[in-house]
Amino acid sequence: MPTRTHSADPRAERVRTLLRDAAFALAHERSVDEITVGDLVTRAGVSRQVFYRHFTDRDDAVATAFAVAFSAAVAAISGDARLRIVGLFAFAAEHRTMYRNVVPSAVTQRVVAAFRDELLPACEEIAEQGMHVVGPIADIAPESVSRFLVGGFQEVLRSWMEDPDATDLRGRVSAALDTVDALLGLTANTHQPR
Repeated sequence: MPTRTHSADPRAERVRTLLRDAAFALAHERSVDEITVGDLVTRAGVSRQVFYRHFTDRDDAVATAFAVAFSAAVAAISGDARLRIVGLFAFAAEHRTMYRNVVPSAVTQRVVAAFRDELLPACEEIAEQGMHVVGPIADIAPESVSRFLVGGFQEVLRSWMEDPDATDLRGRVSAALDTVDALLGLTANTHQPR
């Protein structure tokens, strides 16, 4: 069991950062299932004992590396939920090469969940904005609408990642956001109810 997963000790955080950076870099180089704890500790310059103080296994380190990277990709974007979604997808486009190294692997579901976790707050905001249209049509909670949006955006990413010839992720995300605006009765410029 990792003992320093949430330690505030700056030295522990520095080691966690080294290990996350190593995991993220190695996931760009080869299949996650080919990465070993030995590879991670060698790249990070720490011992196995130190590794196991921070992570339970390779998958824990890789999943955490992606969760932190996704969070960092949108951390500086405040305000409009759509800008956070576009920022997260821009990050995914920048790191497309790692997709085939993560999918399929033992850590795929955890990485997908981390991406979903970063999408959810923006989708919740959009769902709330559109409830004036959805509410009178169906007895549905905003949480259901936000989960629907998250699933739709994840499908946009999946279909783009799996198409080796696709280069238009920003266009696909913009089209998806425009569709959401139209369906929820939101204006593209103000993202307020029409």
